[in-house]
Amino acid sequence: MSAAGSRERPRRGDARLRRAALLAAVGELLAERGPGFSLAEAAGLAGVSTATAYRNFADPGSAIDAFFAELVGDLLEAFDRLPGGADPLADVRAVCREWVEQASRWGAAAVHIRSPRGVLARRGEEDPFVGGLYERLARLVEAAIASGAVPRQDVRFAVLMWVTIFDERVVVDLTRTLAWSADEAAEHLTGALLRVLGRS
Repeated sequence: MSAAGSRERPRRGDARLRRAALLAAVGELLAERGPGFSLAEAAGLAGVSTATAYRNFADPGSAIDAFFAELVGDLLEAFDRLPGGADPLADVRAVCREWVEQASRWGAAAVHIRSPRGVLARRGEEDPFVGGLYERLARLVEAAIASGAVPRQDVRFAVLMWVTIFDERVVVDLTRTLAWSADEAAEHLTGALLRVLGRS
């Protein structure tokens, strides 16, 4: 390997670390006071220069978009890593638990960047996050219906109720306001979902 090549890798690694620090700072600032912050403030919190912040993001809005894209990507990838089994309700519970675990970390930031459009409308508009989330949840609901674990029903409504019950504002209320553990919140929210799906 050339000397230039060996120098390039650490630089790229450092750049990734700086970007990750900036995104963590964006999440912290969003959680504390919403989107009214500057890139200079994010840079200061991340421990990097303002110039570095502007090399990564054009403005605070693009930094917020990148933060949201990362948390969404992490959530969907986490769902995909969960082992599927023969019991569709166990799969539903596993997704619910993972969702609450992640939302308990970033929910306080995400509440400030919600879309005013509904989930089904955004799916129809081919929103990549909503499309990916809908596809995964619908597949689980359909498997539960096919196995007889829940009665036949409108899958669109079932997914809409799932997303509504697991709204990050609800997760934040349970884990921060009521000081419930993520496991306790997941257990109660999953129970509510299963009742909505018709599982007594």
